[in-house]
Amino acid sequence: MKYKVKVKVPVEKRGLFGIKKTVMETKVIEVDKKTYKKMKREAKNRPYSIGEMMLYDELFDE
Repeated sequence: MKYKVKVKVPVEKRGLFGIKKTVMETKVIEVDKKTYKKMKREAKNRPYSIGEMMLYDELFDE
């Protein structure tokens, strides 16, 4: 079975005056069941971001 998953991919683009910069673009890719389960497991075990940590500090008054 194939799954369609949205992923963010770094892409180099030329900005003003021809300066290269790296931006994150969202693309849809198709993966098989094994890869899909691995991606879900990694997403669940990722560390908290700075914004999430600040939100939890506010909620729990630490």
